[in-house]
Amino acid sequence: MKVVYVSQNGAGPSYEIEADRHGSYTIRSGGAVVKRVTALTQYMGRPLWGTRKLELAAIEEAKAAIEAQHAPGR
Repeated sequence: MKVVYVSQNGAGPSYEIEADRHGSYTIRSGGAVVKRVTALTQYMGRPLWGTRKLELAAIEEAKAAIEAQHAPGR
């Protein structure tokens, strides 16, 4: 799933977040990769095809990482 996210309540720069159903995500700004997180490849109880819940959690984690980067005092 790909989403476009604008930081700081719509006042900051925009980022493209791409997440998969296993919990991996990539954050891009202007076509350049800002951050990439890869989910574990194997663990006990891992769904074979992934889940929508893991995909949504990855997107929320990416949004939190973007906001943390733009937090005051950073």
